[in-house]
Amino acid sequence: MKITGKVLTENNQTNVPVSVWLETFDLYTTSDSGGYFSFSITNSQTPTGSMNGPVNLYFFIHNYELDSVTVYFTNGMLSKEQTDFSEDGELLNPVEMKKILSGEVILHFNKNSIQTRDTLRVSFNLETHSAVSIDTYKYILQEDSSDFHSGLFFRSLTDNETVTIYRFSGTDQFGNSVEDQLRNLTYEKNESITWTYYLLSDSLNLSSGDYEVLPYLLIRHDQIPIGLIEAHGGDSALTLSAYFLDLPFDILPDTLQIN
Repeated sequence: MKITGKVLTENNQTNVPVSVWLETFDLYTTSDSGGYFSFSITNSQTPTGSMNGPVNLYFFIHNYELDSVTVYFTNGMLSKEQTDFSEDGELLNPVEMKKILSGEVILHFNKNSIQTRDTLRVSFNLETHSAVSIDTYKYILQEDSSDFHSGLFFRSLTDNETVTIYRFSGTDQFGNSVEDQLRNLTYEKNESITWTYYLLSDSLNLSSGDYEVLPYLLIRHDQIPIGLIEAHGGDSALTLSAYFLDLPFDILPDTLQIN
């Protein structure tokens, strides 16, 4: 048996593929450059016998609304009566995914000549297309009115396995160690926001090479299936770790060259 179809993504600026996951069978794939996907189901047996009833097929990009369609089975075969598919397993209409937010990273410093003891400024400009709740890191200190974002990824463009994570840490006026904290931020539809980051150049520790710079922002999706998260590496993919970059998301990075 095969399940095939097409998924469209609203304003996909980086052409990131869509993650497609079939529950119960725990089958995972991604869409191709044209938005097409295909599953081959070789085993429709469950612990209680042949598969019967509805199974959800999910479509996921982290900064898009989670979407799904339903496939119906009878005695382990595709049912003749379907709502979203033909009886041959072809999706009748393309799924159209709606974007939650758009964003772009901008570096505000001379990328080719970073000096020691520099304070580097980075902006993340984001626009919301629907109401959203986001977990991210910030550094807030009431004593000197400090209030800026933290948590950036520097992913090597020559070796995608190499990811450096930057989080702010320093000392306050009394010599005590201070660091960022995980915060939840909520925005309404059609807001334009700029997150500002201040980086201490001595803390970057980047080898020579080219890097793309991306922010950590965990969007709180309602009722996202555990199996879908497991398909992307499990809970580690939701934390400020290199695994987070395994999630598909459509954010425009800036690039940094270290000589």
